[in-house]
Amino acid sequence: MRQTRLLLVFPLWFALMLALSAACGSDDAPSDEEYFQQMDDVDKEVDERFESLCESEEVTAKECVTEFADAASFAETQYEGVTPSEDAKDEHEELLAGIKEFRENLENAADDFSDDDPVEVLFDSGAVDATRANDAFCAIQGLADEKGIEADVGCEGGEGVDPATLPPVEATQVLIQDFAFDPPHIQIKVGDTVTWTQGTDEEPHTATADDGAFDSGTLSDQGETFPFTFDEAGEFSYFCEIHPEMLGLVTVTE
Repeated sequence: MRQTRLLLVFPLWFALMLALSAACGSDDAPSDEEYFQQMDDVDKEVDERFESLCESEEVTAKECVTEFADAASFAETQYEGVTPSEDAKDEHEELLAGIKEFRENLENAADDFSDDDPVEVLFDSGAVDATRANDAFCAIQGLADEKGIEADVGCEGGEGVDPATLPPVEATQVLIQDFAFDPPHIQIKVGDTVTWTQGTDEEPHTATADDGAFDSGTLSDQGETFPFTFDEAGEFSYFCEIHPEMLGLVTVTE
């Protein structure tokens, strides 16, 4: 009789333990708001690390690629420490894979440069290409936007990313840097003047409207600007003629 009772009780006890385990496990994942806030905070830390790279005029390509690899390793560690919400698990996993790929490419490229190569050689080589990671950032940003959560997770437009899918930022200044327009989607009023400024990219860029409404011509020197005044409402998409994957959008309201 005692054995029979145990056989009856054990399945109930086991099911209860599974239920409790599942309940506890569900608490491991943060809420969407908590996750995107963590991503916003980490983005600020990582940006600070990358913004200070290769600032010396005497830095060589070999030294610069090492600095980038160290910064990528820092970013990898920071984002590995963020637990994604349930809805962002796949995107976060792809982000980690993209950052790892970026770091490994940089580490593998270190031996491709001599001690005398100028830093321009590094950027011309394509070794500093974080397209996969940036596309993952943009996918995560898209999730935040869909949920109506305000957060900046580090999306820089991404290769082929339609800026119309990104939330507009009220701004009249656009920085052309890191092979992207920042912000990629701005919103202004009729009569406002937008100014594009060439950043620290060694490569020249343009800001050219799809419909020919404006064209900056080639901007090559750091700090070089192109102003344009919008006299009518509408949506004006534009791109870089030299790097067509760079996309931007100006939304003009009455």
